[in-house]
Amino acid sequence: MIKAEITIGSCTGETSIAVEILEKGPRPGTVWVCALDGLKPFTKFSHGGPYQDDTTIVLIPSLRDVHIDTESNETRDQVLLSKIGLCDSDLKLPPPIPLDCFLEGMYEDRTCIE
Repeated sequence: MIKAEITIGSCTGETSIAVEILEKGPRPGTVWVCALDGLKPFTKFSHGGPYQDDTTIVLIPSLRDVHIDTESNETRDQVLLSKIGLCDSDLKLPPPIPLDCFLEGMYEDRTCIE
């Protein structure tokens, strides 16, 4: 089992949710995840209206603390990690933009991004 954490924003603030990575998502850079601990934090919409579910699709950069649970089939998990591009449990995130750098200045003056 490959576990990770994601942050969900709501009207009462942000919270971290423990999830299991199930498989590669339908679009590049996405994965299917399932919330752990019996939670159903994801709102989905159907013809009958909104409902809560425990599975959803998330972007890979939104995953934090990705690791393989030691009680699982590690070879299957290693194949899944390499398939979705998370080899060695290491995410390649872009460097953060400095807080004192304005968006307009980034296009004109490249000194904000180094």
